[in-house]
Amino acid sequence: MTYYRDRTGVLRWRFRKKGHPESQTREPFDSREWWAWYERARAAQMPPIGSSRTIPGTIDALAVAFYASAEWHMMRQTTRTTYKGILDRFRDGNGTGKRYGSLPVKELQPQHIRKVMDRMADRSAAANNLLKVLKAALNFAVSRNWRQDNPAAAVRPLKRVSEGFYTWSEEDIGRYEHRWPLGTKERLAFDLLLYTAQRSGDVRLMGPQHVTGDSVTVVQQKTGHRLELPIHPRLQKSLAAATTGHLTFLVAKTGSPYTAKGFSQWMSEAANQAGLPKQAAAHGLRKAAARRLAEAGCSANMIMSVTGHKSLKEVERYTRAAGQKLLAQSAMRSVGGT
Repeated sequence: MTYYRDRTGVLRWRFRKKGHPESQTREPFDSREWWAWYERARAAQMPPIGSSRTIPGTIDALAVAFYASAEWHMMRQTTRTTYKGILDRFRDGNGTGKRYGSLPVKELQPQHIRKVMDRMADRSAAANNLLKVLKAALNFAVSRNWRQDNPAAAVRPLKRVSEGFYTWSEEDIGRYEHRWPLGTKERLAFDLLLYTAQRSGDVRLMGPQHVTGDSVTVVQQKTGHRLELPIHPRLQKSLAAATTGHLTFLVAKTGSPYTAKGFSQWMSEAANQAGLPKQAAAHGLRKAAARRLAEAGCSANMIMSVTGHKSLKEVERYTRAAGQKLLAQSAMRSVGGT
């Protein structure tokens, strides 16, 4: 996605993506008309690559049919991108040890899926994501009479062996702020992430049009939730010190909004230059924001009103940890000194 000004000075957006016809619009960014154009451009896909070469009844053929289905196009773009990457790796054997694309759908059994997940035991989150995608694809297969049952439904997820993304500590936050003072683009990105508690995919697309008075409005790409968040005083100072002038607060060297990969890499490099641990990534600031809210005594529901989480499961982990810490401190104070 890029934009430019034509010879009359009008701002135009251009959609270019492999497998899609090129499309352009003059509609204002983030307007209802702009998003309608974007959805049409994104949906105007060429036939899936390899659709004429797949063997009927195989996992490959199922993937081609799934990608062309109404169920698929009802998913959000971010979900489709993630699902396709996972399913294509399963088909090709990339990271799973065996290519399953040529296997007939009717012959896929729970033990096949368990075997692949066993090979991914050191990547439990990735294994569970694969299981989730296979369940969706095989539910589609059942609905279209490719088979009578869903073998993925008989497979249990692996117990998670990690806490996911690294959560930035207060020391990490202080070191980053010291390295990147107010007025730098790195500091603005940091403050947007930490003081809105949003995903990087939403933060990198924020712009002046999302700010009204003392609040910022976010429509989350992943959930579709519309949030109105008060602008924290620290974020207000950061916005006031920043040099903007674009439709998004944060732009790459090309003058265009960051891609998802580009933003992630740029933030990781900024954290690295601040001397932070290698695992300190943009998403860790969202977790740090949730941690801070929990430590301030906010309930799970209060945290969800800021982060936009759809379930209590994730945020309850922060409130439990904060509650344990406060209780332990109170318990030790009750012992007294000698």
